Parts: sequence; C-alpha cells; structure tokens
Amino acid sequence: MSEKDITKFLQVIGLSKREIQVYMFLAKSGVQSTSFVAKRLKMERVQAYRTFKKLQEKGFIEATLERPTRFTIVPFERLLDAFINSKKSEVARLNEQKESLMSTWQVISAPESTYPVAKFSVINGKKKIHKKMQSMIEESVKEVLILTTSLGLIQEDIAGVFDAIMYPAQKCNVKFQIITDVSEDNLKIMERISKNFSFANVDVKCRHLDLNSRFFPRFLIKDEEESILYAPVGTKTSVLKLEDQGLWINDRMFISILKAFFVRMWQSAVEVTRRIDELKSGIPIGETVVINDPEEAWAKVTKVLETAKKDIVFITSSQSINTLLESDPFCKYCKKGLKCRIMASIDLDNLETAQKLSAHYEIKHVPISYLTMMVVDDKHLFMFKKPSLSEMANESGFYLVDTFYSNDPSSTERVSEMLNDIWKRGVEISEISSQAGMKMPSVEASTGQTVAKLVNTMLEKGVTSILVTENQKPIGMISDKDILKEIVENQKDPKKTRVKDLTYTPLIMLDSTESIIHALKAMREKGMKRVAVVKNGQLVGMLTEDLARKQAGVPVKTRVPRK
Repeated sequence: MSEKDITKFLQVIGLSKREIQVYMFLAKSGVQSTSFVAKRLKMERVQAYRTFKKLQEKGFIEATLERPTRFTIVPFERLLDAFINSKKSEVARLNEQKESLMSTWQVISAPESTYPVAKFSVINGKKKIHKKMQSMIEESVKEVLILTTSLGLIQEDIAGVFDAIMYPAQKCNVKFQIITDVSEDNLKIMERISKNFSFANVDVKCRHLDLNSRFFPRFLIKDEEESILYAPVGTKTSVLKLEDQGLWINDRMFISILKAFFVRMWQSAVEVTRRIDELKSGIPIGETVVINDPEEAWAKVTKVLETAKKDIVFITSSQSINTLLESDPFCKYCKKGLKCRIMASIDLDNLETAQKLSAHYEIKHVPISYLTMMVVDDKHLFMFKKPSLSEMANESGFYLVDTFYSNDPSSTERVSEMLNDIWKRGVEISEISSQAGMKMPSVEASTGQTVAKLVNTMLEKGVTSILVTENQKPIGMISDKDILKEIVENQKDPKKTRVKDLTYTPLIMLDSTESIIHALKAMREKGMKRVAVVKNGQLVGMLTEDLARKQAGVPVKTRVPRK
C-alpha cells in the first residue's frame, strides 16, 4: 500500500481533492492554524477557511480551545473503523431485507413487460441520417433542439435539413433552438439561414459556440420523445463524405440527459448575430457568463487580478469597506505601475476605514450604495450581487454567489466609461474629515443676549467658541474671531447688538443611524452656506457651500471646527 492508496480511500469516503490535501498536510505536520496551512499549501485564505469548515463538519478534523484556533486530524484508524462498521451495517440491513425485497419483486415483476420499452437503432450513412432528421422535424409538435458543428451546418444545409424547419415553425408554432459553430467557412450560409428565419417571422433561435473540433458529436432532440446522435467515422472528414454513423433512441432518461447538456451549452453560447458581426468586423465578442459557484467565481476573480497590468476600478457599498480592509484582496496584485481605484459611499461609520485604505489605494466618495462591480484593465467586468444582512460577513470583500463576468468589449467599454465618469465626479478622501470626539462648546448664550455680555462670559470662562441657544435648544455656534470680525467690520455696538443679529454657524443634529449625507441634504434644502454637524452629542465637522455645488448628494470639502 502507498500514500496514493490512502488518497483514493479518502476520496471514497467523501473528501474532495482540496480537503484531502489539507487532511494529509495536517497528518504530516501535526496541530496547525488555518493561516499556516493556507500559506504552506499556497491556498487563498477564503478557500482554506471553507475547507477547514467542511472537514470539521464531516468529522475529519478537530479544533483546539486555544486562540488562535488550531486544528488536528481525527486519527485515520478511527475513520477506517467507522467506514468498515458502516459498511457492515449496510450489509446486515440488506441481508435482513433480502427476503422482503425478493417477495415484493415477485409481485411487481410480472407487469414489467407491459411498460413501454426503450428502443434504439443504428443509422449508417449521411443521407439516411439527414432523412431521419428531416422526418423528425416534420413530425414535431412542440420543440426541436439541434446541436451541430461548423462542417455539420454546411452538410445539413446542402441536405435541406434547415429548409424542413419552415413548415412546422410556421404552421404548428414549433419552437427551434440551434447551436452551431459559426466560422469563416459557413458564415454566408449562416447569414442566409438567419435572414430566412427572420423574414418568415418564425420562432427559431440560433446561437454560436466554439466547439473546437470537426468531430464533435451532433444531435437533434424532438419533443423530448426521441433523438438522433451522430458523428463522422474515421480520422478524416469532408463535406461530401458519406460514412457518418448515427444512433436513434427514444429512451426518456437518455434524452433528458442530452437535453440538460444542450441547455448548459445554450447558456454558454452567444447570439449568432453577434458572432456574425465579430467575423465581419474582426472585433472579438468575448465571454459573458454568470458563475453560480462562489469558489469558481473567486478563482475567476483571482485569475483576472493576477494578470492585471494597468488599472483596477472597484465600486462597492458603504458596508463593504470595512470588510475590504480586513481581507484586502487587492494587496498582493497591486504591483508597480498598477493603479487601484476604489469608490464607495463614505460616511461617519466607515470614514476611518476608508482613510486607512487610502494609504495604499486611491479612494473616492460617491453617493452610490447599490452597485458592486469591478473593471480590470478596461477588459474584464465583474458584477456582484448585494448580499442579505445574514451574508454580509464575507472574508474576500466580494459576495460571490451568481457573479456576472464578461470580457465582451461591447459591455466592458461602456461600463468602464461609466465608472470613470463616476470617479471624476467623486470626492477625494482627503476632502472628507471626521473629528469624532471633539467636544461641543461648553458655554451657552441665548439669542436675546447682547454681544457685550457674550464677550464678557467668554473672557471669564476662557473659551474661544460659544453655543448659541434659543428657548434653551442649541441652534448654532460662533467663535471669538467671527464675533470680532463682524463687530469691527460692520461697526456694530456690542452693547446694543444681540446674539441673534450675528452670523453664527447653524447646527445640524444627526442621530446614530444617519450619515453625513443627510446633513448635506438638509443644508441644501434650507439654503445654508455653512453648517456644523453634530452626531451623538459630538461635533464631527463643518460642511461648506462649495461642497454642495461640486456634486449633488456628495459631501464635499469638510473643514475641522475650532475647538
């Protein structure tokens, strides 16, 4: 026996290739942390944590009580004994049920001959195959699915297979779906066929898929009741070769599997019109897919980031900024000469995190919190769904379920232009400053109080700013310099001038759930030129009018209030 035999056994009892890799590493190295194993096996952290979680759930590894948590394997002997015992139990159960099963079988076996019997037949020769295809098309009442190669399209067009589609499509409303490999060789034929279907206004949909082989198996499925599967025989093939061999079959199980394969291929294929445009213009149409599996999506993301050469543009939600700092998925890819630009809605809850990220990346605030997408080198587009509240904790910084990916220039160029435009209108992180923790002025003055009395109070208390109140409610604040400037420049008598006659800075009070964007909206609605923002009883910053003019809905230049 060898290590290879151990690996095979672990596969038999339900471990994946990655899980076996981790289990064997722990077996050889002893108790280890997840991060250590990930580093030694050159695995992504996300993949490593998921693998450890699955191994623990399956009962193959156990966690220690220390911090950070480390893991050790469940002894192999225990696994082996458990597997043997489970098999013994299965055999025992089968032996106990044998008599009952045989008795039941005797009751139900006689009627079997009355059930429909699946049939098949071998069809030799291209002419016979095409004739069978035509008869199946003509007899169809609901749906016909066809998959054929580049050469097959030419051969079937010559045989009149596509001409046979017209009658059932027009008279019986039969739906047709055709997957083929459109190439320079059959471009004119495909154009003609497409125009004929379009002119006849029939329900015939055609898609292109690169099948990569002249010998790729072709098939036709009629009404989910019968199918014909055929392919060239031998090592060479041509348009006129007659030695094709086909298999006709009406087995429902086989047909359902074949249809499932067709559906999967259909999802990966592109519209024929786009392929025709590509061949005529020479501009590639690229790949466009929705990746359902998160691990597969993450592999795609990392592969694209590894090949990035010029620019990464990422727009995400305000909630994702904190996760992004923790995982920092861009760090290892931002090599010399590669720019990484990140956009998000920056508020008081994520401003500190955004400032830390700005040490490594270009960060801007934008008033958009419903988009999460990434464009790499203007060539690769990723669009990510917004996670539910229960799924917010994502170690990679991306929510990867049903990830949309495209490198189709017609998609990536438009989105890249849009993101660049959003970036230009965004606000630099340096223009947004949070001074959470600054105290409100400790001295108050009512609006009916004279300026002379106000100044005396400020001198007595030794303060440089004062809180303006009306009916014992804070409404604004003013500094000693602002008071002096207004009295001197306007030659006002401080004994006759009241606080309400001064130009003080109004207050906007935010509750714990509101962001600085709410303050800016209130500022615009009331036509204020400058406001002081207070949240949770603390002064957090100043908003000015030039910021509001710069971009509607975006906090602009924030000035630090005087203490």
